[in-house]
Amino acid sequence: MADLIDKAILLGLGLEKKLKETLEEVQSSRDEGAKPAESEEGTETAEGAEPLTPRQIIENRVVEDGSAVLKELLTVVTSAKEKIESEIISNSSRVADKLHVATDIEMDVVKEMARIAREKVDSLEARVAELEKKAGKE
Repeated sequence: MADLIDKAILLGLGLEKKLKETLEEVQSSRDEGAKPAESEEGTETAEGAEPLTPRQIIENRVVEDGSAVLKELLTVVTSAKEKIESEIISNSSRVADKLHVATDIEMDVVKEMARIAREKVDSLEARVAELEKKAGKE
């Protein structure tokens, strides 16, 4: 199940990254397409350049609409990824509670108790060895 969760998270991250890259490409192509059009419009009155063709106008609109759709899709994917991550965290904590899995704090307490017990055992072993020496001499 953990593999499935990991794959879902990686898929969401990969999809988000790919959408960002695509959005940047669309925006850069739109910007590149808009710059010549603006320069044509600027020179239209000065040099009498032709206005944009209907095809160019439609292409510009398609790129703008595609960019807007990709932005919306990116926000949806990002929010879905965050929601999935929060659900996974809450579900895994509930599973850990049901399985009575120790928390980090509880593990630290157990480690400290084990260290103290080990020190006491070492101390008692030294006392027993000392008493055995005394008993062997007598």
